[in-house]
Amino acid sequence: MRSPLHAWTAHPRLNPDFEPVEKKTFDIGRAAHSSVLGRGAAYVAIPEDLLSSNGAVSTKASKEWVQEAREAGLTPLKAAEVDQVGSMADKLRLRLAEYGITLDPERSELTAIAEIDGVMCRCRVDNAPDKPMRIPGFPDPRRVMIDFKTCEDASPEACRRAVENYGYDFQNGFYSEVWAKASGEERDMLFVFQEKTAPQEVCVIHLLNERGHPGDWAEDARAKTSAARAIWGECLETGNWPGYPNGIITLTARNFFKEAWQDRASILSQTSKPTAAALRAAYQGQAPEAYRHAGE
Repeated sequence: MRSPLHAWTAHPRLNPDFEPVEKKTFDIGRAAHSSVLGRGAAYVAIPEDLLSSNGAVSTKASKEWVQEAREAGLTPLKAAEVDQVGSMADKLRLRLAEYGITLDPERSELTAIAEIDGVMCRCRVDNAPDKPMRIPGFPDPRRVMIDFKTCEDASPEACRRAVENYGYDFQNGFYSEVWAKASGEERDMLFVFQEKTAPQEVCVIHLLNERGHPGDWAEDARAKTSAARAIWGECLETGNWPGYPNGIITLTARNFFKEAWQDRASILSQTSKPTAAALRAAYQGQAPEAYRHAGE
């Protein structure tokens, strides 16, 4: 939904110059996925004798070892990071067990492919437990799919911001639609957020799907996925992948932005008024040196 050109650029099959992005910040999350789900790229510990005296991957030998590991499809980690990933996996299993969720490695990294609106769609689900389970808001057990996300902050409010900022409502709708079309089976998605640092706390999120409710996520998500399929299908057919709109864009201020200033202005109006002497002192303190010497 950012732009068709961005989608084309990030697509390993459409873009002949595509190169995967390897960032150290991804390593813990990738390794945690593998440990928790029982599938995915394996991770390996970097031999400590290859590291520099301060434990950094800065020696020639350590850099070559890391590069070879990545080329082999492995995620290289320091020994302490391997322990960190193991601790995360143990904590997550205990927390999920409280909700009656057991992750079966045979049900991890499942791919669903289906044609919707004349467009081929694909999704890869982290885990789809075989047995129905109870989730908040539903009186009867439901079949679910689970998406695991590592983060710095797994508080409910931080999870809300992540859903909004990263479009997880879109992911929720898209995955649900593709899975249902491919399997004939309706599933609800649960997002499992886990912090990477101690105490490695976990928060399980379910997006409200209740037509007519002011907090419903699903209606807008359906509109977004429908629009995305239409754009994707047209771009594939025409071979034209446009970026942002041409020309100068005039932005309008959103209501919440204007209201935030009105609230701030109201608070400011209730504070005491500065005296004339205080204003003169402030002006002189901020004025150029020449102004201060010249006097008022």
